[in-house]
Amino acid sequence: MNELAMLRRENQPTADLLDNVSAAVSDTATAPFARFRSWFPRLVLTRPALLTESESMSLETDLSGLLRLLQSLPDRLFGGDMVSFARAAGWDHPMLPDVLRMLGGPPVSLGRADLVRSPGGFKAVEINTSSSLGSFEFGELCRAFLAVPAFARFAAQESLHHVDPLADMAQTLLASSGYLPDDRPVIAVTRWITSTADVNPSLFVDLMRDLGFQVVVCTVDQLALRDDGLYLDDLRIDVIHRAFLLQSVLATDGALELLAPLSRARDAGQVQVFAGLTADVYGAKSCLALLSDPRNAHAFTADERRLVARILPWTRRLVDEPAETEGGTEPLVAHVLAHQADLLLKPSIGNAGCGVVAGWLVSREEWETAVDSAIRTNDHIVQRRVVSVSERYIMPGEPTVEADYLLHWGLFITADGLSGGFVKGLPDKPQDVRFLGDGSHVGCIFQQQVDTRRN
Repeated sequence: MNELAMLRRENQPTADLLDNVSAAVSDTATAPFARFRSWFPRLVLTRPALLTESESMSLETDLSGLLRLLQSLPDRLFGGDMVSFARAAGWDHPMLPDVLRMLGGPPVSLGRADLVRSPGGFKAVEINTSSSLGSFEFGELCRAFLAVPAFARFAAQESLHHVDPLADMAQTLLASSGYLPDDRPVIAVTRWITSTADVNPSLFVDLMRDLGFQVVVCTVDQLALRDDGLYLDDLRIDVIHRAFLLQSVLATDGALELLAPLSRARDAGQVQVFAGLTADVYGAKSCLALLSDPRNAHAFTADERRLVARILPWTRRLVDEPAETEGGTEPLVAHVLAHQADLLLKPSIGNAGCGVVAGWLVSREEWETAVDSAIRTNDHIVQRRVVSVSERYIMPGEPTVEADYLLHWGLFITADGLSGGFVKGLPDKPQDVRFLGDGSHVGCIFQQQVDTRRN
């Protein structure tokens, strides 16, 4: 038996689906998948990933609670001082106070947790908090699978449904912007001047238009402030859907001038911004270290501490000082060097896996160099590895062949709670999928019926 098969764990609906080969293998090159595939050309998994009702309910409770805890950190640990909190989380730039003052804002119930399923359950290895999150479009892939008769029959028999992340995001946008559920304000998906051309918003825009919204795409410098509001050419904008990162703003000379029209229009009540740049602060990986560090335990209730222990792996800011480990209190650097195979380093601020170093994938010399560099820059966390369990997928073609995948789960949290997501992985690869880059195969998620209002 191979290594991944020994780590295999499958819930009951997944096992039942795999026993029904006609439902478990869909041809994703057929017409129902064309719209999704034209936007996302990577290989698509032959079946959705499945969550049981109890798994969905537990994840909804834990992930919604985790997002609320992150958003409460400024009040709990920094006396409500957002700038002090941001600096403690790794956001240290001379423009930071002005940027947060100009385009900050209250917390919005929006995030995406990156999870690994371990033998003991799901663990959230990161949580992203911004209106610029990607992959809301995976509801379209769910709809494509429901157009496959064999899978549709299985879904009906097993009471499986999908939650459309984009639809829930749109309702959160409306609520946080002061609109009613049936309102349809004009939305400008606004990118930064340095946004790369390979980020394709086409399906996002099409799906928002399917929901009845008038949506345009622009860069921040294309917006003009007039006496009665913010305009793109002759179109007055009601809501700015911020599709740029705080990181990009702080890296740009002249950023304050670029933000000024948005800031003035928002302060005058002429436009709403979804969501303020403060949203990005909560997504710094050091925020998970603030939750995980027992020195902050006094700021949380017993139930909140149990939530953190249940959903987060051991995570610490990498600094040259003592820290609590499973062996007691010891010098953190010495612990990190001694437990290379069980740990990984991550820049506190970053995305797409840039700068992540997994101890079990590098040499001793490379690990020591990475730890030394992280200590000197003082901008990394260290996190305990979460061992993933695998699931089987049946590969297309004849004869029937199974492959094991270590799945990475991206699950959305909105004001409606758990709001769908996606999975990714590679067949029969023991390497942790968090470090596979853009070559991974992707899939959508169905869950057993929890809320009859959902799709």
